[in-house]
Amino acid sequence: MIKAIVPLKLTLFGEHAVVYGRPAIAFTISEHLAVTVKDSDEFLIKSDELPIKGVKVNLRDFKIENERIKGLLAYVIEAIKYFGEEKKAEISIESSVEPSVGLGTSAAVTVGTVAAYSAFLGKKLSKEEIAKISHEVELRVQGIASKMDTHTEALGGFVYFDERGGLQQLGRVNISFSAGYFRRFMTTAEMLKRVRKLKEKYSKLFDNLLDEIAEITKMGKEALIRSDEDEVGYLMYLNHGLLFSLGVTAPVLDNFVSTAKLMGIKGCKMSGGGAGGAVVCTRDDRVNVLMDVMGARRINAEPTFTGVQIFSED
Repeated sequence: MIKAIVPLKLTLFGEHAVVYGRPAIAFTISEHLAVTVKDSDEFLIKSDELPIKGVKVNLRDFKIENERIKGLLAYVIEAIKYFGEEKKAEISIESSVEPSVGLGTSAAVTVGTVAAYSAFLGKKLSKEEIAKISHEVELRVQGIASKMDTHTEALGGFVYFDERGGLQQLGRVNISFSAGYFRRFMTTAEMLKRVRKLKEKYSKLFDNLLDEIAEITKMGKEALIRSDEDEVGYLMYLNHGLLFSLGVTAPVLDNFVSTAKLMGIKGCKMSGGGAGGAVVCTRDDRVNVLMDVMGARRINAEPTFTGVQIFSED
């Protein structure tokens, strides 16, 4: 039996802008998703914690009639297909948080399946190879995808993605964060379509907004390298304001961030696709109180640096 443990992630700067060639920064946290692969007489996928609770799907012919299940499992199916080898397996997916809340769970499912299933086939892939294959799988499923989530979760730590498609691991950052999430009212795919329509209607204004986000992200990179919490926090508020202008935030997120600022929290912003979902702030005990009052679910946002880990168990 092979198990892959994948850290989830938060986006600190540049979400949405990264889809259009601007830089972004994300980091892995202490919440995780696990994918376990073991021998079976047929292809099975099961989960007790994702929205398909308790469901088993026979994938012998790679055909699923239920569209909701098909959407959730598309990444697993495509990852298996990628290797072109039919070695029947039971694949289990367990997560410490709910999916679709801005923490990169779909990318984690992809990374975890690529890592565990490749090891199950006897392949020894590097983290860089796992990241590259996982991004290719996401592209096959979504048609368009930033490599930010898959590469951050595969490699671990704070990762800067530049305009040319390159990346830089920033090393240890001596800043802690608090985070949580609210229910989303729109999927990331739906939000990406909304943003695309905005670009088509107001292309010049759209590009100007994204250029400002890009500049904030570059400044954020230097502040993180210096572990300058004050500047990182200030830039987080600026980034959230521009995401509000893009129309990707939500009233509950805006209220949370505005209240955090009034309380004197150094930095706070939405994180991920928006429309609800994750919010990240500089570490402060008052953030946890605010989350409890406003109905967010708290998560462990302590940064991690190991990336995906693969274990062989008897």
